[in-house]
Amino acid sequence: MGNSLKEFIEALKEDSHYKRIIADHRYVPPQEAFFSDIDILPALKKALSQSGIERLFIHQAEAIGKIREGHNVIIMTPTASGKSLVYNIPVIESLLKDQSSTSLYIFPLKGLEQNQLEVLNNLLKGAGLSEVFISKRGHSIKRAEVYDGDTSQHRRRLIRERRPPVILTNPDMIHMAINAYHRKWSDFLRKLRYIVIDEIHAYRGIFGSHISHVLRRLRRLARFYGAGPQFIASSATIANPVELAETLTGERFVLIDKSGAPQSGRHYVFINPLESPYTEATRLFLRLVMKGFRTILFTKARKITELIYRWSTERAPELKDLISAYRAGFLPDERRLIEKRLFSGETLGVITTSALELGIDIGGLDVCILLGYPGSISSFYQRAGRAGRSGQESAVFFIAIKDSLDQYFMRHPDEFFNKSFEAVVIDPLNPYILRQHLLCASAELSLRSPSQYDGDDILIKRSGEVIEDLLKEGYLRRSKKGNLYSTRRFPQKDISIRATGVLYNIRLVTGELIGEIDEWRALKECHPEAIYLHAGRQFRVLRIVPEAREVLVTEADVLYYTHPLTEERIEIIEEQIRRPVAGNLSLRWGIIDITRRTRGYEKKGLFDGMTISRHTVMMPEHRFQTEGLWLILEKDTEGYLMTQGYDHPGSLHAVEHVVISCVPLFAISEKGDIGGLSYPGLFMDGDKRPVIFIYDGAEGGAWLTKRLLEHIPQWFKTALRIVEECGCEDGCPSCVQDPQCGNANQPLDKKGAVALLRRWLNLTGVNP
Repeated sequence: MGNSLKEFIEALKEDSHYKRIIADHRYVPPQEAFFSDIDILPALKKALSQSGIERLFIHQAEAIGKIREGHNVIIMTPTASGKSLVYNIPVIESLLKDQSSTSLYIFPLKGLEQNQLEVLNNLLKGAGLSEVFISKRGHSIKRAEVYDGDTSQHRRRLIRERRPPVILTNPDMIHMAINAYHRKWSDFLRKLRYIVIDEIHAYRGIFGSHISHVLRRLRRLARFYGAGPQFIASSATIANPVELAETLTGERFVLIDKSGAPQSGRHYVFINPLESPYTEATRLFLRLVMKGFRTILFTKARKITELIYRWSTERAPELKDLISAYRAGFLPDERRLIEKRLFSGETLGVITTSALELGIDIGGLDVCILLGYPGSISSFYQRAGRAGRSGQESAVFFIAIKDSLDQYFMRHPDEFFNKSFEAVVIDPLNPYILRQHLLCASAELSLRSPSQYDGDDILIKRSGEVIEDLLKEGYLRRSKKGNLYSTRRFPQKDISIRATGVLYNIRLVTGELIGEIDEWRALKECHPEAIYLHAGRQFRVLRIVPEAREVLVTEADVLYYTHPLTEERIEIIEEQIRRPVAGNLSLRWGIIDITRRTRGYEKKGLFDGMTISRHTVMMPEHRFQTEGLWLILEKDTEGYLMTQGYDHPGSLHAVEHVVISCVPLFAISEKGDIGGLSYPGLFMDGDKRPVIFIYDGAEGGAWLTKRLLEHIPQWFKTALRIVEECGCEDGCPSCVQDPQCGNANQPLDKKGAVALLRRWLNLTGVNP
């Protein structure tokens, strides 16, 4: 297959169409394996041999050695480098030495649990550790069991009662079912030896900030029962693995990041389409599948996933049974069936969002297509790692969309391959999140003081401040002995730890459930007459029922899709950081209040994306507080722009768009993680000044904008380079236009944006 793949790429490069649009092609040669030998218990060594594992790679041996010495370990090596053995071997060894010891595996997604379960149980069985319970009715409890939202109530009860030594779960279940009901888990927690955190890089932003407290609460409960578990974490390549692991858990970690795993040769092909990138992706996807290459196509949006799947089945109906769409919002049974068919090879091609980026085992694929830069170098290589069967070459096609970063990397591919990995940012000090988890912690075990929640000095100080607020508001009370306890019973049930927040069900008028959607996207995109796409089918929204958290739809068959138009208002709640930049230019950071709603929508052509018509609709407001920074411009900005013939509001709006597009270069983020708004005139410090707001898109904030304070000159310089290098005349999606703009990209002034950015860099003494 490797030779055929090479021939396929060479044929593309000779094709008259692709000759014009291939921006770069480079080949990364294979890497040989490096092994190291360590002592392994005979029973486990036999089990590994039965699974085809005779020797360990150097990173596996080094990590296991550090774990045996008692260290918490974070392992950061490429996809498919055998990271799971790093935690499976110590866990099985602990059971062979003491069958009463327990371990907890935590995965960010339910699909990952199921994926690891069979591998682990096979190793346990091979080592002589079989079922712990078989009932008269034939129900068995194995040494390792999944305990999550898909586990039936009957089986959950069996698992709690029979206590298998290894539980595979996710953060949601720890938050709601283990921490909240820890007395039912006392025997398990008392003997807890290891806590495994897989795919740790997935815990970012608001989600990661919540997980840091879920893990602290778990650690506190384990200490209460007399256990001191070790942490073993794994991660894709990021800039700050140790910082992230330590912030998530409150513990010290040792990093293992020198991989000894072999890597097959891989082709990277950058494609910059002259026409629609979605048409180009569909064409290439079908061409690869028709040649028999097992292919995964990653998109950046659910809607695009559905559109490409629809176009593919319409253009090549003979492939309908060989390809599939896959995304969040699909029901669990749908996702499991697609995963199974991919693994078995029944499905040759899949079009997906980031939902398949993490390590769900879908078998060895030949090709990965990335339609649009996924937001970080880390995510790019994580997705690219989905392709590459053992010993065979693979290919990664990066198809640029009309986006500023995509076009930047098409012009500078060397910078892409030389770029450092980005940091994952979380904020356990976020007071909105902290107050929620202090309530949970005090309901689980009463607190005597803030220091009993966590030993971090900064967190103790912030906890003390939040506790005083909770006491004043009546959410916490002091007992006669001085202990703090929650006045609410099971506060865990009212807290969503996922960044998506509250979920709405999408139902046909007949009552059939077809999918789920988070609250803001429901209020934004599911207005009356909106077109909702699911598994290649179109549905027209009849109405949204916020009080029931439901969207009612009916099937449709139309040649357009809908794009919402939104409006926002911003109010500054608390300024926390004030930083002069130069002259009258000032930068502030703090807490802001956002009010937004959908005020209308556009109908756009299904195949060309052209606007057909525009309509008015008024949806309920969505209001939340978050963190953000605001740039207060010089008082003479309007006059400066007008004397040069530039549009004042349009220049500010264009700068807002391009600086937001650069954020992923400095911290891992995606569309929706960052928002912005510009005001031509706002009263600040007693004067009417132009102001540009950049804010964290999730409620409460996640320190993304705070991290940007460390990169201001480079941030502005990169933004200027993106705008100046774009060959368009008045602004396009490759520089200052944003396809998600709620104001339909009106007004925008590209040349005015260049003038402003150059002026700021000159003021700060940075050579543009």
